[in-house]
Amino acid sequence: MIQLVIGDCMSLNSEQIVEKFTRYFNLKESPIAFFYTDDPPQPPFKPHPKNKDMNPCIIQFLNGVRRGRTLVIGKESRRVCMGGMAYLGFKKMISGIEYFLSTGIPGNNPDEMFLEGERFKKTPEVARDFYKNVPFQKHPKKYAVFMPLRKMDLKQYTPDLVIFFVKMDQLGGLVQLFNYDTNNGITIGLSSACGSIVTEPLAEIDRKPVSRAVIGLLSDMLSRKHVGPDIASFTVTFNRLIQVFQDMDESFLKLDAWQTILKRIA
Repeated sequence: MIQLVIGDCMSLNSEQIVEKFTRYFNLKESPIAFFYTDDPPQPPFKPHPKNKDMNPCIIQFLNGVRRGRTLVIGKESRRVCMGGMAYLGFKKMISGIEYFLSTGIPGNNPDEMFLEGERFKKTPEVARDFYKNVPFQKHPKKYAVFMPLRKMDLKQYTPDLVIFFVKMDQLGGLVQLFNYDTNNGITIGLSSACGSIVTEPLAEIDRKPVSRAVIGLLSDMLSRKHVGPDIASFTVTFNRLIQVFQDMDESFLKLDAWQTILKRIA
């Protein structure tokens, strides 16, 4: 049995954690555990994109994890979005990202370069200021692992984060639940999809008195096209998840208002 001991009063396994969240939120897939390690459960994944000029978005790979696979990305992984590698803490952010996010670079410039901008930011200056506030962290471990929490051996690995891919009713319930014992338990991720799923939540690990959950996948249009139209991400630190887990049975989740909503979650 996969065991996790919380103090002297509680012993859990990964199946119990997933079962309770599944029951209360009508989840159709296991939440995803994320952690860093030097000893991964399997070799790093080697993507083989159909278009050799493209480096796939990490959100595309996470769709496979949502279906039950384990994804290992290493510092030396190739054919992965360079922005995603930066958000994972393995690479520096690519040069010129402020132009990519904003106006691009016209073809008649002195350097004879051309870059089409995403127009997410009005000017390169606004984009540059935005990136100053993204909590990038260079990570010393060699591998980042995404795996279904249900499959995780908590005696061997401890998640840093737990990621939910949820519909709007489920998101609303999670927002309320993670504000159950606090009035400041939620924040919205404003960086890229992978930044809001990994980078920004990691910055919450040492936040006092409680780490905030991060709602993500809302504003990155390039990544949203890889998920359903009503899907968002909700990422929490593992320690915060366990805190909230212990309160679920005494919360609003058992009352008629939530049970009515739960019935319509398909």
